[in-house]
Amino acid sequence: MLIQLLFTNTAHFTLTVFSAFVFFAAGLLYLDAWQVNRKIKTPLFRSVGFFLLAIVTIFHVTSIEIPLITVLTQFLKISGLTLILFSLMNEPILHVPKKEKMALFVPFVLPAFSSALIPISAVIMLLIAATYFRKATEGLEKQLMPAAIAFFFLGISEMVNILFFWSHTEVVFWSRLLSQFGLVWNISHILEAIGIIIFAVWIWGYIRFRLQVQLFVTTIALSLILFLSTTVLFTFLLLRNLEDNALEHLKTDVNVLQYSLDSIKERTLAHAQAIAQDSSVQQAFQKQDKKELYELTTDYLKAQKASTLVVASASGEVTMRAENQERTNDNLSADPIVKAALEGKEVATVVYNEGITIPEILVKAAVPLRDGKKSTGKIVGVVITGFSVDSAFVDGVKTTTGLDTTVFGKDKRAATTFIAADGKSRFIGTLETNNQVLEKVLNKGEVYIGATSVLNQPFYTAYAPLKTYDDSIVGMLFVGKLQNTLTATAKRSIDLTFLGSIVLIVLSLIPAYFFSRFLKENLEA
Repeated sequence: MLIQLLFTNTAHFTLTVFSAFVFFAAGLLYLDAWQVNRKIKTPLFRSVGFFLLAIVTIFHVTSIEIPLITVLTQFLKISGLTLILFSLMNEPILHVPKKEKMALFVPFVLPAFSSALIPISAVIMLLIAATYFRKATEGLEKQLMPAAIAFFFLGISEMVNILFFWSHTEVVFWSRLLSQFGLVWNISHILEAIGIIIFAVWIWGYIRFRLQVQLFVTTIALSLILFLSTTVLFTFLLLRNLEDNALEHLKTDVNVLQYSLDSIKERTLAHAQAIAQDSSVQQAFQKQDKKELYELTTDYLKAQKASTLVVASASGEVTMRAENQERTNDNLSADPIVKAALEGKEVATVVYNEGITIPEILVKAAVPLRDGKKSTGKIVGVVITGFSVDSAFVDGVKTTTGLDTTVFGKDKRAATTFIAADGKSRFIGTLETNNQVLEKVLNKGEVYIGATSVLNQPFYTAYAPLKTYDDSIVGMLFVGKLQNTLTATAKRSIDLTFLGSIVLIVLSLIPAYFFSRFLKENLEA
């Protein structure tokens, strides 16, 4: 994702810098033409116009979004285009002697309502294209046709940009279509690139005959290539480091989630131990006083806010289930933690229940129930307590880490921080569909770190296997961070890096000018 961001930003940066370079070269060319005959002012106006366009384009590279500067740059752009159009319209068309003018209608004035809808810069660009076209078709200046075509593409690109006025629409389809680096954005910049390339080739056709201008422009071009290459390389290394750090932190964060789950295991085990060592519970169990046992276990269930509390006999038969007094006819001897507790061990684990409607992940602990408080007493039963891993747990993790969190039962979300568009329901019960994740985590029992799509959103993710007491994999732990939270930081870094390069490029103009003049003087000597 970050490499894609680098590519798109670099492409945009390169195109913008190249555009500024071409406009600057055009300004130099017309300034050189004015110096040949200073009585004719139209080349000077055109030169100033192209210099203004170059300055405005440089501001576009910096991505500065201060309203006052935005208005100022738009004003400068319109002023520059106006100067170019004014100089073209005040320059006579060169005709073949005694040849009649072609009857060509050029729509210099558009209807008022269209002018209100179309940005002035787009209108002026198209008018410049029309003027160049008129000069190329009515007179002898056939060589101006590429300039007409170039400004036509630039004008169309500017008109496409009108669509971005509706980029904040609530319609998802149009919002994506008009987003930065979206389809419309790409079309606009492709048209701009075509126009700039045509104009650059046309400008070079003139520059190559002017030695000092050629040397100056060539020196600047070499500086641009050097600075651009250095900027892209530095930014690539920076973004790669950012991405690696983000993924490495996620690996730590998924371990934090595992530690949080382990703390619940310890708490659950402590609760089970407290119940098993309660003399009242022991006496009620040995007397088979179910009424007393129910009252005691129910009090514990409520006080501990547990999801389940079960007391079973030495054979695994359920004697009391605090959350449901009527369910006492099942046998738990096949449960691994119950079997371990009847062997004298105190264990805690995670359990996955498919559930009727939604899956459930429980943290359960089993402790042997003895006929006395001493640890050497005879095992007469077992106490099992359990806590549900629910939304409160994952919300707590998100509050601590700032990351989206999910606990899976197998490949199904049992608890998650992902909330639906209604702001209430969660994506519980939905499936993880990434086969690469499922293969590595559920089948191989390894941690997966990488960039993936989660619920149709780009995330940097970490998945870890969720294992039971006997090392069986019953689910996954997930932590994730939206990629755009990192790309926003990365984009800011790219903008600052490119801004620094622009400053260096502008500063290089002075030594480039003196170097080109020095070469010219020595070549002419």
